[in-house]
Amino acid sequence: MLRAPVVVRAATDDVVTSLTPLWAEFREQSGAAVVPNGTHDLSDRVRARIRESQTAVEAGLRPSYRLTVAWLDGEPIAFASLSVLERGLLTTSCAVLVDLVHVDGRHRKLGVGTTLLREAAVFAEEIGASDVVVNVPPNVRDVNRFYARHGFAPMVLRRSAPIAVLRRKLGVEPRLDPRDITVGLTPVQRSLRRRALLHPRRAVRP
Repeated sequence: MLRAPVVVRAATDDVVTSLTPLWAEFREQSGAAVVPNGTHDLSDRVRARIRESQTAVEAGLRPSYRLTVAWLDGEPIAFASLSVLERGLLTTSCAVLVDLVHVDGRHRKLGVGTTLLREAAVFAEEIGASDVVVNVPPNVRDVNRFYARHGFAPMVLRRSAPIAVLRRKLGVEPRLDPRDITVGLTPVQRSLRRRALLHPRRAVRP
């Protein structure tokens, strides 16, 4: 058991820097593909989301984002990133998406994750959300069991495709940048330019 009580607070943009060790641990365990530009870029994005949400609240709108941080003895030990998710035209209610959760490796299996989920539920009630949705990494049994134990059931599978892949599959040619001067290029050069946009890693310069 934890020796001191865990304090959970909504983060402001001025405390994001103190979370750098947690960002680094999260990126290391999640893989570079999750945060391709590193922890510094992640911190900047979190600050921007917090400020956007604050601006919305000041304008009389509901918040759009909350970063919940768990503190122990003045040290951040966990965080949960909570985004407000619009459900589309079929419903007027929104949901709270728990898109990232990370607990310091030294403080796992001590109830910190459950505490963060409670805060997600509180946030959902504050904004009138109908439910809480979580992102679950594939093929991670412990994580799936954790959420199932707290009442989360599987949802309809959502598929996604990178734009470059979708263009190729659908046969859609990319829109060229209007600043890109193509006047005077031969048909072969234009074809190579389009190929470079569709397959940047296989680009062949004309």
